[in-house]
Amino acid sequence: MILKEIYMRKNLLLACTICFVSHQLAAQSFERIDPLRHTKETIQFMNDGNGRPFKPTRGFEEEGSPFFSNEYLESSIQLMNGKSYHRIPVKINYLTGELLFKTEDGQEMSVIKPFQRVALVKDGQPYVFRSGFPAIDKQTELTLYELIDSGTAVLLKYTSVNFQDKQPYNSVNIIRTYNKKEVYYSYIPSKGLTALPSETEALVRLFEKDAVLMAEFANKHKLKAKKEGDLKKLFAYYNSIKK
Repeated sequence: MILKEIYMRKNLLLACTICFVSHQLAAQSFERIDPLRHTKETIQFMNDGNGRPFKPTRGFEEEGSPFFSNEYLESSIQLMNGKSYHRIPVKINYLTGELLFKTEDGQEMSVIKPFQRVALVKDGQPYVFRSGFPAIDKQTELTLYELIDSGTAVLLKYTSVNFQDKQPYNSVNIIRTYNKKEVYYSYIPSKGLTALPSETEALVRLFEKDAVLMAEFANKHKLKAKKEGDLKKLFAYYNSIKK
């Protein structure tokens, strides 16, 4: 009887050990723990024919920047065909509307296949960019918007960049100055894409039958239509009552 009990305990210990090891291996497989993952993902991204060489314009001094970030940031990219790639170093060029990425040998490339989602982290803050919305103003369905809030109503930010070139008197150098412009949009499937007005009173009317409720919320919290933080609070509240 004692031998049988010892045998059963050994079997139980072996089973627990196997279960623990299997769980660890499964977790590692799920998390894709791989020191070469960055390299593999970038190579795969290139092998799938997603890029073409990017040739930046040079020959001038710059003031400001046409990029979301001047540094390449690791990102997750989802193409329109649903295929996803991870840990791809990218830069968003607001001037040209291009998404740039860097190969392992340092070559800058422009993504040529339509993409629908880019997720990245800048200064510890997560950002998501989306495309695929209806064409409006000068934007197309391929235009990239920053996703500010989502739900029944989606809050988006479109950033455009233009520039001015000046050559100071008695100087051979050209100075290119970049200027950014931000426009906010709401997207509701039944209404499409709509540019947000700059006045709070006009903004709350976009919520139609909930306009009175939204006006009360905006007045209570002293929200302004010109402030991104206030827009986010307004849309977050609307989406919370629509769940």
